Amino acid sequence: MRRATLYASHRWISAVALVQLAVWTGTGLFFAVVPIERVRGSDRTAPEPAAPLPLGDLAPLPAAALAGAEQVTLRLVDGRPAWVASAGRGVRRWLVDARSGERVAVDAAAAERIARADQVAQPRALRVERVEAAPVEYRGGPVPAWRVDLDDGRETRVYVDAATGAVKARRNGVWRVYDFLFGLHIMDYGGREDFNTPLLAIAAAVGVATSLSGLVLWAARLAARRQAQPARR
Repeated sequence: MRRATLYASHRWISAVALVQLAVWTGTGLFFAVVPIERVRGSDRTAPEPAAPLPLGDLAPLPAAALAGAEQVTLRLVDGRPAWVASAGRGVRRWLVDARSGERVAVDAAAAERIARADQVAQPRALRVERVEAAPVEYRGGPVPAWRVDLDDGRETRVYVDAATGAVKARRNGVWRVYDFLFGLHIMDYGGREDFNTPLLAIAAAVGVATSLSGLVLWAARLAARRQAQPARR
């Protein structure tokens, strides 16, 4: 192959790869600089209460209210002991008050209290909204859920499972930037989770081709210099 053709091929391959290489470098720098605790919001998440569950005043296990459950767990929900039941691999979930033995619902007020208690400073809630279909930032989370927007200066949203009262996700402004950049980094612009996209494979192949063509040009240039040296003598 002629050297001019090699140079032209290298320039075109480099031009194609340049944009995505810059994206990989820039997003990688962001991931390296920003602490993951800041992204996840764990630096402001309240620790689990150390107090034991109040077992002395619990009612007998309510068989009727827990009928059909495949898994049952006792835990504190909104400050009160409750049985968390699930069936169908978690598709069906419900709460049973461990004192009264009756099913209980997680309403907007309870979701607000749970979300605020989840944060160290317990910031006030700006908005509480029921979510029936999971948005992008809550993808994969169980629905229905309560989305609680908090006034903490970080645009934090806490997602509370409407069936069990469990906090399922914490999202803030930095997380959203991180998530967007991560989608650019792996070239999955919709779901932002798939590492096996054809675009990523093609871009990686173009990057490798850029490096290989550069090596070929470097070797060709060295060979040309060596051939020219005897002629100068």
